[in-house]
Amino acid sequence: MVSSPDKAVARARAGIGLGARVALAGGVLLLEKTFLNLFVDFDSAQAAQGLGAVVRIAQHAGFRFLVSFVIALAVFGYLRGGPRLQEADSAARAQPILRPRWLLAHLLLFLPLIPLSSSLYGHTVLLPFGVTVLLWLLLATLAVAALLACVAPWSLWRSAARALGRLWWYATVAAAGAALAMGGSQRLWDLMAGVTFNAVYPLLSRLIPHLQVDPENRVIDTGRFAVAIDPVCSGLEGMGLMLAFCSVWLLLFRREYILPRSLLLIPAGVLLSFVLNIVRIAALVLIGDAGYAGVAVYGFHSQAGWIAFNAAAVGIAFVSLRSSWFNRTAGEELRVPAAENPTALYLAPYMALLLAGMVSHAASAGFERLYWLRLVAVGLALAYSLRRLRNLDWRCSWRAAVAGLAVFALWIASARVLAPPTPIPAPLLGLALLPRLAWLAAHGLTSILAIPIAEELAFRGYLMRRITSPEFEELSPHAVREPAVIISAAVFGLCQGAFWLPGTIAGVVFGLLYRHTARLGESVAAHAVLNGLIAAAVLLGGQWQLW
Repeated sequence: MVSSPDKAVARARAGIGLGARVALAGGVLLLEKTFLNLFVDFDSAQAAQGLGAVVRIAQHAGFRFLVSFVIALAVFGYLRGGPRLQEADSAARAQPILRPRWLLAHLLLFLPLIPLSSSLYGHTVLLPFGVTVLLWLLLATLAVAALLACVAPWSLWRSAARALGRLWWYATVAAAGAALAMGGSQRLWDLMAGVTFNAVYPLLSRLIPHLQVDPENRVIDTGRFAVAIDPVCSGLEGMGLMLAFCSVWLLLFRREYILPRSLLLIPAGVLLSFVLNIVRIAALVLIGDAGYAGVAVYGFHSQAGWIAFNAAAVGIAFVSLRSSWFNRTAGEELRVPAAENPTALYLAPYMALLLAGMVSHAASAGFERLYWLRLVAVGLALAYSLRRLRNLDWRCSWRAAVAGLAVFALWIASARVLAPPTPIPAPLLGLALLPRLAWLAAHGLTSILAIPIAEELAFRGYLMRRITSPEFEELSPHAVREPAVIISAAVFGLCQGAFWLPGTIAGVVFGLLYRHTARLGESVAAHAVLNGLIAAAVLLGGQWQLW
């Protein structure tokens, strides 16, 4: 009989399957596309005429189609792949993770794309525009082919392609429909903006008697604060997110839900998203009318949509899982006790950090006076989690300081390109001495203590090991494979905004440090050193763009 730790290690040593290899290649391509975007002059591209305009439009449509196609093919393959695809997946686990010579070929093909991307719409013209486009497409196609050969032999890809059979056609039709829907949905924005205006105005007129409106331009004016409901405020984006969430949720839990009645959750979620958007706009007007125009425009306007979506998604999931009309397992014990749910323990501090950040930003007028909420939220979540996570090794050594210092040097070098210097925020200077010192202390403690612990628990303690094995808590960090380190680092980097590239490299460094030492305390300490040095650069060197 094999114990759970032995199963986790055996599964980790068995290699990675076909799906993980596709995800690895997709993550690399996403990072490379984001990197190439840095060299494209988007203003010139937007103003291009003739062939340049055709290429721009084709690129947008083609990217939408490719993303939709890959997602559709992955979902169809997962649901209807059959034994032949399972055999290909088993064969993939016996292959090495990377093939170095093909990785070198991919890099050699990718590097020329940098000057070609810069010359597409830039001022530096290397070749005629048509020749540049054709050469770019050729090199990009060969680079993708080399990357696929890097993560798996071509014989394996051919076997998987044959195993998918007719699913290629189904995925093509689904991707074409999704791409056309994404393009066509933009035509609905004006219509939905009018519907939203007609829903918000009656709601506010009951609360503000002297409300003035301009139906033609969809302007609502209270006399002290005015809002124009643009097409982007129509709620279609949130409704699309809710449509995707409900569809994926039902797909993941298809065995628990009762069909076809559970499909009603999709229109219910979309309708809930639309209603919450109306409430959001009404609340925006009321906040501005109350004299907090800055909070309404800079904070609430940008964050309330995400808060509403998260609340709606959690509400749909919570209610449907506990409704016997929707879910056949509603009468059973659905929720694992907190002491036996390691995923919740590892992710709770990071979720608390994100939620507190949303609330703090929503209540700000461009400057987050409530930044300290992050420190309080993470502290409460850690009080809940750390009692169970005492089995983690929290020790650290000199390696953490060296790793943190090395990543800091990269971070500062990247900041010269990614973030132009900014002065100290004027609202912070306007605070009295004690409130200013309190804000700086809260920001520093959050950066040096709360964020490293929360993010390392989530990205290294959980995600990196979970990619390797479902029994992640029983898995030794030494058994984590390189793709798991890279994928978790890429996700971590994308969460760093403009600093995605140094963030990804930092994630790789922290992940390798944790894997080598098996001490989460090492990656936490390295992360804390990095953030501490960044705080010093801000406070002593005036590099406020880093905060």
